[in-house]
Amino acid sequence: MIQKLRITSLVGIHLLILAHIYYFGDEIIGSIDFQEFFHTFIKYGIINAGVLLVFLAFVTTLIFGRFFCGWACHFGAIQELAWWLLTKMGIKPKTVNSSLVTILPLFILLNFYIAPNLANALNSPWEGITLNLGMPEIWAFLPGFVIGTLTFVVDGFLIVYFLGRKGFCRYLCPWGAFLKLPNSLAMFKVRNTGGCIESGNCTSNCPVGIDVSYEINNYNKVTNTNCTSCMICTEGCPSSALSYKWENPLKENFHFKHYGLNREMFTLPVIADKFQSVHTRDFLLLPLVLAFGFAIDGLYGMGHFLSFGIAAISAIFSFTPTKYTKLSKGKNLIIGLLLMIFVWHGVVKFSIWRGLDQFENHQYSSAIPHLERAVTMYPKPIGRFHLILGQMYLETGEIEKAREHALKSQKINPEHDGPRELLERIEN
Repeated sequence: MIQKLRITSLVGIHLLILAHIYYFGDEIIGSIDFQEFFHTFIKYGIINAGVLLVFLAFVTTLIFGRFFCGWACHFGAIQELAWWLLTKMGIKPKTVNSSLVTILPLFILLNFYIAPNLANALNSPWEGITLNLGMPEIWAFLPGFVIGTLTFVVDGFLIVYFLGRKGFCRYLCPWGAFLKLPNSLAMFKVRNTGGCIESGNCTSNCPVGIDVSYEINNYNKVTNTNCTSCMICTEGCPSSALSYKWENPLKENFHFKHYGLNREMFTLPVIADKFQSVHTRDFLLLPLVLAFGFAIDGLYGMGHFLSFGIAAISAIFSFTPTKYTKLSKGKNLIIGLLLMIFVWHGVVKFSIWRGLDQFENHQYSSAIPHLERAVTMYPKPIGRFHLILGQMYLETGEIEKAREHALKSQKINPEHDGPRELLERIEN
């Protein structure tokens, strides 16, 4: 019964999203997105619908745990659908365990959402707190159709196939990381009521890959802050040893060690073959995921979620062993190809960064080689880069090269005034 209610809730959320987009529009209520708390409230002191959503999620998490994630998050629902479809096709991926499930989401949250917006707020203090539910427009934070579709495919389906249960929620989601603290203090938790027979059902069926059996028998409750209060474990326990219960926070037993990594987890024989640990490789995985992610982040219009989703899948795929020798040879070729792709785009990204930085500092002779390398290696034509190169060549007196890049910029962006104005300066 509980799961029918949860599925109804998730379906209802998707229907509300569609109604908001295609029926109500954004005349009264604009985009309802978690990241608006950071880009709108922390940065400018504006309260909109997305900010109110975050306030609501934070308060309800303090009471019920990450109920929002398990009962209202559309992206979590997509990953559960992906797992269900894979199971129906007879595909049962192992859930990969790593310390990155704690480190990477926090890094993404701090680096891309909290730090830059907080810095902006400190440099340009708020004029006051204002309320504006109609901004921004619904599509403000959403990518185009192609990148949006790729994000759903990679972070909704492929990441589940390669990393297991709710791979995006565990390895990448910064909103889940934001709710970890209130979740650790939540009054309602899954608790041990006695009578556990160690069937492993709770751990096997947990949609976020928590070793419920271990935590229940060692801590008397689920302490993992990835718990989304879905109650699949309580409903599926054959001995009714679990219950979703309230506990007075003043009487709650908090121990820091209960929230950390324990190597004895996922060793129960009935569940051991469903999980795969890469903890011993974490010291290599973290820098590799970060390097891969930064190498492609922002290129081709990719956002952080897609970039780091691809990075996490690629890095962990490279470090998980392959059972069969023939497959191993093919995998090595794929890993080699992936490394080439990431290194190639890393060079592009570095060249763009250095070229633009030196251009802004009027160091044209140093900037030109970087941007020339970027436009040569980057498969996507960018009119702005050719326009900047044209301006720099004009400043250094290389008129023909200035004209060449101005014409290329005009061909890429024929409606823009910049290339036309640059050509007029060149001719005069």
